[in-house]
Amino acid sequence: MADCKVEAILALRGGSRSPVGRDRIALLEAVATQGSITKAAQAVGLSYKAAWDALNAVNNLLPRPAVAAQTGGRNGGGAVVTEDGKALIEAFHLLEERLSRVAALFSAGDAPIDPILLLRSLGMKTSARNAFRCTVTEIHQGSVNAEVILHLTDAVTLAATITDESLRDLAIVPGLAVTALVKASFVMLAIGEAVPSVSARNRILGTVAHREDGPVSCEITLDIGGGKVLTAVITRDGADELGLRVGARAWALIKASQVILAVD
Repeated sequence: MADCKVEAILALRGGSRSPVGRDRIALLEAVATQGSITKAAQAVGLSYKAAWDALNAVNNLLPRPAVAAQTGGRNGGGAVVTEDGKALIEAFHLLEERLSRVAALFSAGDAPIDPILLLRSLGMKTSARNAFRCTVTEIHQGSVNAEVILHLTDAVTLAATITDESLRDLAIVPGLAVTALVKASFVMLAIGEAVPSVSARNRILGTVAHREDGPVSCEITLDIGGGKVLTAVITRDGADELGLRVGARAWALIKASQVILAVD
C-alpha cells in the first residue's frame, strides 16, 4: 500500500435525520466567529442556501437549537451559536480527537492491534473540574426532559435535567451509579444564612476550604460535607465583594441543565 495512513471520520446522527460531520461543525464555528449565516457561509465556501440547510440539520440534531437568530443592531441582526451549539462543538472535537488516537494505532505498523489498547485510547478525560460519583434516587419524567435526582451525600442531593432520549440511551434508573460533571465556571456563589431565592435548581451550602487568586479570576473550593468539595471559578472582584475567605460560608448555585451525567 502506498499510503497506509488511517483517518477517523466522525458523524453524529439522531434517528433518520441528516448526519452532522466535520464540515457542519466548521460552519457552526464560523457562525460563532462571524455572527451571521451569510458571512459564515462565505468563510467556509458555501452558498447561503446550503449553509441554511446545513444549520437546520444541526438544529434538528439537538433538543434545542444550536443556532438562533439575533435581531437588532446596526446591520439588522445576525445569528448566534447557543450554549447547546457550543457544547456540540466541544463534544465533537473531543470525540474526534479520541477517534484519531485509535486511527493512529492502525497506522502504526504491521503489529497486531491490542483490543485493550484500543479501549484505553478511547478513554475520555473531562475538563469539568467537579466530578461526583452519585446514585440515582428519583426520576421525574416530562414530555421532553427528565429531572434526575442524585444522592451526593447524606445531606446533599443534586438535580440534573437531561432529555428523555438521553435517559433511555444511558439506561438511567433509580439505584444506578452515575458520574455527575459540573464545570467550575458554571457554579455561581452567594452568601447569606437563608437559601438564596434564585432559579438555580441546586443550592448547596458549604464552607470555603481554599481560595486561589489569579490576576482576574479566583478559584473557590467549598467543603460541602460528607468528604465532598465543590469548586467554582468566579472573578476576583466578585470573590472580594462576597468576602469569600477561608472559613466563610457560601452557597453554590448550579442550574440542573448544567449538570452532565455519565455512566460506565
